[in-house]
Amino acid sequence: MLRELFQFERADLDFGIYRIMNHKRAVIERFITTDLPQAITEELERGALAEQTQAAQALEAARKKVLEALGDDALDTSGNLAEAYRNTKAGKEYLEAQSRAKGSRGREALEADIYNHLYTFFSRYWQEGDFISRRRYSKKERYAIPYNGEEVY
Repeated sequence: MLRELFQFERADLDFGIYRIMNHKRAVIERFITTDLPQAITEELERGALAEQTQAAQALEAARKKVLEALGDDALDTSGNLAEAYRNTKAGKEYLEAQSRAKGSRGREALEADIYNHLYTFFSRYWQEGDFISRRRYSKKERYAIPYNGEEVY
């Protein structure tokens, strides 16, 4: 998505920032394909995000254990444990993992959110080869950010 937004594939763009980007294409490409995913992975392995990821992984492991030990009928399609299996060892572990993981999201969902926020940021401030300040409005909180082209110090 970032490649599309920055229009890397357009060879006819050889002016302004595009000239610099074409000159530094290898560096930018390495950042998008290697450095950015690595930085996201490192951040997801630390702090509160790591706890969310670990809770989701523990729930998945407990789910697999329940299915192996108790069979396919132990969990419904929503992931709820059948009443008959709630007092078993695997059932108790699953319920505990489920309560810890409540509200947490898996690693894939967190990564997708991060990439979506990056794309939203760049699509909001990048237009036709230049960073701009666009006038923005919000439905939730009423505000507008005016910009008349002058620099503010």
